[in-house]
Amino acid sequence: MNKKLNVLYFSATDGTAKVVKGVAEGISDNYKEYNITLPNNRQDAITFDSNDLVIIGVPVYAGRVPKFLNDYFLNVKGNNTPAVFITVYGNRNYDDALIELKDTFESNGFIGVSAGAFIAEHSNTTKVGTNRPDNNDLETAKKFGAEIKNKLESLEDILQLTKLMVKGNFPYKERTSAPPIVPDTSDACINCGICAKHCPMGAINFNNFKDIDSAKCVRCCSCIKRCPVKAKSINHEVFNKITKGLIDNFSILRNEPECFL
Repeated sequence: MNKKLNVLYFSATDGTAKVVKGVAEGISDNYKEYNITLPNNRQDAITFDSNDLVIIGVPVYAGRVPKFLNDYFLNVKGNNTPAVFITVYGNRNYDDALIELKDTFESNGFIGVSAGAFIAEHSNTTKVGTNRPDNNDLETAKKFGAEIKNKLESLEDILQLTKLMVKGNFPYKERTSAPPIVPDTSDACINCGICAKHCPMGAINFNNFKDIDSAKCVRCCSCIKRCPVKAKSINHEVFNKITKGLIDNFSILRNEPECFL
């Protein structure tokens, strides 16, 4: 396969990164990484050409691609660039996120080769999608990568590809809205700054780690999961109700990855 392999992903709690890299490793151990998780890495435009292959991975937020990522993706351009689309969701459903991701990039000059929906531990709770992606998920990702490689090697011209079909609907699922909700910080905080360093929205004040901008926070829970002393948590009626519904309905169910070739 005479394509330069690239991975482009947002991964607040590392699940999406693991899946995307798993797919990449099934294709090649030599790839360029664009980790757009932190805000400083979403400043510059990126352009790919027909000699590139790009694996694009995003988490699913309430059945959609996060809006702030769609805004940034306007600056990511292709030129008949083959692409693989990956969504990672918290064991509930990926709804219209995968078709939305595909449509977004195909309208930006990319050609869909394959797509997949994988599962990671839900950002709200460790009780849903616990410890995923697990070894089985990552093995599936790697095998999927090998299948993508075989598919591309069988083509003489990328323009020979038939249009990629995935699950999802258009118009896309309506985005849900929620009141301003931010993590609380207890007195256990040791002011290590890990939360602010890893916040993908730059919402946490570096001078006061208890100060979180509700207009920026997307409740990705990176700060909660990374805090070494468990000083951060969300205690809000709406968030707690959503989390309880997830645990009640999806904590025992095990969804499996879906791949579209």
